[in-house]
Amino acid sequence: MSELVVATIKIVFLVLLWLFILYVAGVIRTDMFGKRVPASSLAAVPADRGRPESHRLQHVPTRFAITNGPQQGIAVPVAPTINLGRAADSTLILDDEFASARHAQLVQTDAETWLVHDLNSTNGTFVNGQRVDGEPVAVTVGDVIRIGRTLMRLEA
Repeated sequence: MSELVVATIKIVFLVLLWLFILYVAGVIRTDMFGKRVPASSLAAVPADRGRPESHRLQHVPTRFAITNGPQQGIAVPVAPTINLGRAADSTLILDDEFASARHAQLVQTDAETWLVHDLNSTNGTFVNGQRVDGEPVAVTVGDVIRIGRTLMRLEA
């Protein structure tokens, strides 16, 4: 075999090796940070308006449940802090391609009120259709929290 053929094979091998490395890095980045999705591609989700506001505030939440999405029906009992995301150490592990590993956190402030913190996620966290930007947003029983295509809420 001539030196030209050997050199060409080495260059092709190096190019394929670098393409593989870049592909693996892209998969890892997507797994850690999620896919970036424009907000306009996801429909706005209205809050639960079936119950009057005064009736909604009279209940102390007992569980945090997924109401719509691939994991619909899964619920966890309330705790002082509920971590949401795809990471294995999350309180509620989300199987949603638009969720980050550590996406959001619910922190209890009193018996009926919780604060939703977005943990610098790629696609954001929405409460009753409004994006959680910077400051945490208060959530009570019946308010809809959306992460990616997953809808959740505190339930009494």
